Amino acid sequence: MTRPGYAAFSTPPAMPTDAACYAGVMCQRALLATTAVAGLCLGVPAQTGPDNGANLPPLGQPAPIPEDAPPHLARIDRSDLQSHTYWLADDERQGRYTSSAGQQATVDYIADHFEKLGLKPLGDKRGYVQRYPLAATYIDKSTQLTFGKHKITDGFALLPVNDDDKVSLSGRFVWCGNGSGELPKIGKRKIPLVILHDIPSGGGSGNDLRAINRYRAIARQLANNGAQAGLICLLADDSPAGNCLNYHALLPDHPRLQYGATKKRGVVRIPLFVIGRERSLPLLEHLGIELNDKGAPKTAPRNEKATGKLRIKVAHDSKRSASNVVAVLEGDKKGEAIVFSAHHDHIGYRVDGDSFNGADDNASGTAGLLEIADAFANGGARPTRSIVFLSVSGEELGLWGSAWFADHPTWPLQRIVANINIDMIGRAGGTDQRIEMQVTPSHAHPKYSTMVQDAVALGANFGIEFTSGDSYYARSDHFNFAQKGIPVVFFTDGEHPDYHQVSDHADKLHYGRMEAVTRLAFWTGWNVANAKGKPKRLGSQDNW
Repeated sequence: MTRPGYAAFSTPPAMPTDAACYAGVMCQRALLATTAVAGLCLGVPAQTGPDNGANLPPLGQPAPIPEDAPPHLARIDRSDLQSHTYWLADDERQGRYTSSAGQQATVDYIADHFEKLGLKPLGDKRGYVQRYPLAATYIDKSTQLTFGKHKITDGFALLPVNDDDKVSLSGRFVWCGNGSGELPKIGKRKIPLVILHDIPSGGGSGNDLRAINRYRAIARQLANNGAQAGLICLLADDSPAGNCLNYHALLPDHPRLQYGATKKRGVVRIPLFVIGRERSLPLLEHLGIELNDKGAPKTAPRNEKATGKLRIKVAHDSKRSASNVVAVLEGDKKGEAIVFSAHHDHIGYRVDGDSFNGADDNASGTAGLLEIADAFANGGARPTRSIVFLSVSGEELGLWGSAWFADHPTWPLQRIVANINIDMIGRAGGTDQRIEMQVTPSHAHPKYSTMVQDAVALGANFGIEFTSGDSYYARSDHFNFAQKGIPVVFFTDGEHPDYHQVSDHADKLHYGRMEAVTRLAFWTGWNVANAKGKPKRLGSQDNW
């Protein structure tokens, strides 16, 4: 789920980690399977996390289907959801940043899945991929820091000034402490060195702002003293000072992207080359700087004549692109369609190389989309209306992929009856008997429709209770469909302590609850696809 600006959200209490399922509701409808052998997914560890409860059938044995539900629901089960999620949220994807190698690998994975299901491609030139144009400011491969026998070409972040920064420094390192107070004069060829042990967290939305303001102040001080660029050793790279670089800085294979916008100037006065702790330690040894038991500098450099070379080159490419994946299952009434959507991108990786895996945001929704596609393709009878499956990128950067699809639809927009969007469905709250989720537009929203009303009623079959998710109405991909006048429903578990953190791992997801929500999303779409009429707008209501 995208976040507004660079503000970090306040987070609700941690979600409970008790058994997550709806078998308590279902046991009145069907008998649980008695087989005790758990079917394990290839390459996925045995389920020992939040969902390992007595009320869940083992992996490989789907929970029973509610009465009167489409038989297709049996195709959607926890083991497949878990398998997809672990792949998507693996460190090898490096956080699936839009236009990165990890995001492209994800595109290939999704397109291959759609092709194996026999879905018709609905992208450009009738492949599965739909590309949209971007401009990119990126780090040229010549950018590097060398000293002694060491060469740093990765594991760094760069805070640029312009889209064409070019700096080459070769000379002595100049010790500048932590970049505050009175600094020495810096010659044009010298490399000013600042060591940051940490930038204290202001809490809540102050984290990013306080950190980036610290970098701004350092750049201003260094520039005033004659520096052309600055070198920063960030010894606590898991601090807010490290996390904020993901949003404000360039990293290798993590450019600054623009969609339909002009180039923007950087946030600092001179370029700052920031290296994390692992890359910093050899440099500190080269300089003769010792650290205390808290990891902060204990001494100034003993080797005052230590030298190095810093080369910085920033380039701009106005012809970059990123990708959506689009496919369709044609129904009996081919002209009209329901669109299921989920974004597969996330926010990349940190300066220390730790990935923002985005297991809940939004490997969970992408896994759900893949399972919904499988259920429609292989679960039984086809629906009356066609079903479009849209996996988008650029959501985290501003809903770009879905905006492009809405403006350049590969299915006639006037024939799209509804959009069902799933984003963050793996961390639902609740108990063994109840699953807590959010939905928008809620009954209090002016765009509340019969589709949302019916979805809430269907949720009771799974023990799902809904609260308003209207605070997220403009923050995920359904919004671009709503802007075109198309009825939407958005299922989400909302924010939690791991939201947009490197701790959003696949082993923290509630796969039983995720199965229930995915089945509900399918059932909602199935009913809309087979209804004689289209969803109707109800407007604001007093209750569901």
